[in-house]
Amino acid sequence: MNNTSIDEKEVYLKELVMKSLKEKNFSDHDLLDTLFAEVKQEIQQNANNSC
Repeated sequence: MNNTSIDEKEVYLKELVMKSLKEKNFSDHDLLDTLFAEVKQEIQQNANNSC
């Protein structure tokens, strides 16, 4: 997912969270952690670049 935009990651993350909540299936927690970390890192980089 390195070449996807922050918006695409956000949409994918929301869909994955909603799916997990509906199915009460949290086996994808490693993927969720990875996605949250990627989004957080990208947000921090964008904040640093705008200063």
